[in-house]
Amino acid sequence: MFKNRIEAGRDLAKRIKELNLKNPLVLALPRGGVPVGAEIAKELNAPLDILFVKKIPSPLNDEAAIGSVSESGLVFINKNAVDYLNARGIHVDEDYIQQKAMEKIKEMAKKREKYNITPIPIEDKDVIIVDDGIATGASMYLAANTVVREYPSSITIAAPVGPGDKEIEEMLKGVCNNLVILHTPPMFMSVGEWYEDFHQLSDDEVIEYLKEIRG
Repeated sequence: MFKNRIEAGRDLAKRIKELNLKNPLVLALPRGGVPVGAEIAKELNAPLDILFVKKIPSPLNDEAAIGSVSESGLVFINKNAVDYLNARGIHVDEDYIQQKAMEKIKEMAKKREKYNITPIPIEDKDVIIVDDGIATGASMYLAANTVVREYPSSITIAAPVGPGDKEIEEMLKGVCNNLVILHTPPMFMSVGEWYEDFHQLSDDEVIEYLKEIRG
């Protein structure tokens, strides 16, 4: 159990420091990954940037994801989730996926403009992709696939907590050089249960964390 995302970030930073990355760049997934990433950036004396990834919602439930999309337009679809819906007569076609992906891309563009943050070049950097936790692994998987297209020296996926699921672990290991998750409980229910304070960060809080590191 972590007190908050800051404590989780400090603990995670200690583990990542042991990797001795030569040219680190921290990429945090907003919003929850930003305070975690800020602590890692401080410990490694590394630059901090953000990488937007949003879930593509199920037609049955906006809170449930059938995939994800990055701000660059890369899409990942969870075939099992789509097959589950199709088997129950809920047809998820390409038009639905494209429509929802475009909606999310526009949302992410507005957020980047609001945060007023210019992307840092990734080429030749040891990129550390950070979130406050991993649930299905879809966002991290897509984030890593987005980053690899920019020719980094290495990719590290890092989170304080994630499920003790071999399938998710193998999926993520397949798209990174290093996978660092501090806690992988077999009875994983949600990321939030591992934090005393897991409030939803406001945009103003995210902007303050970014200003602290980037000036």
